[in-house]
Amino acid sequence: MPVLTLSKQVLASIDVTVCVLPSQAKHSEHHEGRHYSIPLEEVKAVFPHGLPSRFQQQIKTFNEACLMVRKPALELFTYLKSSNFAHPAVRYVIYGEKGTGKTMTLCHVVHYCARQGWLVLHIPDAHLWVKNCKELMKSSYKEERLDQPLQASVWLKNFKASNERFLKEIKTQKTYVWGKQESTEEGRPLGEVVEQGLARTRNASDAVGVVLKELKQQCQRGSFRLLVAVDGVNALWGRTTLKREDKSPVSPGELTLVYNLRKLMMNNWNGGAIVTTLSQTGSLFKPRSAYLPQELLGKVSHGLPPPSFTMGNRNPGWGTASGHGGRVCFSLSSHNIL
Repeated sequence: MPVLTLSKQVLASIDVTVCVLPSQAKHSEHHEGRHYSIPLEEVKAVFPHGLPSRFQQQIKTFNEACLMVRKPALELFTYLKSSNFAHPAVRYVIYGEKGTGKTMTLCHVVHYCARQGWLVLHIPDAHLWVKNCKELMKSSYKEERLDQPLQASVWLKNFKASNERFLKEIKTQKTYVWGKQESTEEGRPLGEVVEQGLARTRNASDAVGVVLKELKQQCQRGSFRLLVAVDGVNALWGRTTLKREDKSPVSPGELTLVYNLRKLMMNNWNGGAIVTTLSQTGSLFKPRSAYLPQELLGKVSHGLPPPSFTMGNRNPGWGTASGHGGRVCFSLSSHNIL
């Protein structure tokens, strides 16, 4: 079948009409399947790491960022609005077949929470932490763990860009010693920990751990709401392509970044929410057809749904949700694509 390609000039001449929807806080089932536009300056502020490549290409071509309003996102907004944040953080899992909009649904939630004034801790692709690592070094804090200074510094840079206000307001609860002559004193802005990780790359992995620990502890005071958003959370409990110098395999739990993020996945804290996706794209040693939680997660012991968890049905539609024990799963189908 011949493939029709359009030049940028032709595309530029096409009128693209996007519905100007009300604020996300007012999105309802009446807006399901429609698109809303995110101001480009907000795209840079909320998603400094960028967005999926195909979506980035759309932004470049049409000079606007338009997200589809999907049912799982609407349901998530309802849950977040009605949450009692004095209770343990609820964990939400978005799953579905490849190309059904899981990542963009998560981005919709990230943008919503950012607009509502939440502090957003976003891991845009957890699989990048468990494969093709260019630099792996022994942790100076825990000898049995391994640091990934380059991945850690990239994440810190993007986290700083999207949460600079909070990093000035939140103060450290203890003194952190980085070396013989370097430390971050108790009561200093959390941004100084981030700067330490950026200035001294060897400390970047530990700096990420400090940031995650401080946020987990301090959001429980109610001074800010914390959204933990992880795309491809199944990477944290799968296998890695990483090897030590002796060629022995590295498990995810041995990586400082993964170890600390796993602790944040446990809902032994309050004052926020955990929203994740399961992704086969980039997943290691899994069949291409795998997308169900029991296929991608298997049996995990750190608080995510076990294989026996009751899933939403997979009939054609915009998505379904089911929940149990403080955990909610959303199923996306191919009908999420317009």
